[in-house]
Amino acid sequence: MLKEVVSFLNYSACAELALLFFVCTFLFIMFGAMRLSKGASERFASIPLSDDVEDPRS
Repeated sequence: MLKEVVSFLNYSACAELALLFFVCTFLFIMFGAMRLSKGASERFASIPLSDDVEDPRS
């Protein structure tokens, strides 16, 4: 019985749905990155170079 149920499953829709989620997430992150101001992007870029613990958002 379980073998017949598993044989009827179609996983191609899952792959397409996962690709859609990936593309939407990628575009959302890209849009957020493009909206950053120049000062904010410079602060984020300088985080690995500084020894102090600082909040780049302030």
